[in-house]
Amino acid sequence: MNELTECPDCLSDELLISDNEHTVICSNCGIIKKDGVWLVVKEPQSEAAI
Repeated sequence: MNELTECPDCLSDELLISDNEHTVICSNCGIIKKDGVWLVVKEPQSEAAI
């Protein structure tokens, strides 16, 4: 795996790397890198109750 220094989404340098180095999770925004592919999960937009 390539050496990671920061999250590509929020640019945080607080990354959690699994023991087998196949999964990386950003502790700041929660973005996940699995098997070399960044999985960007956006929170669904909720409608405000009126």
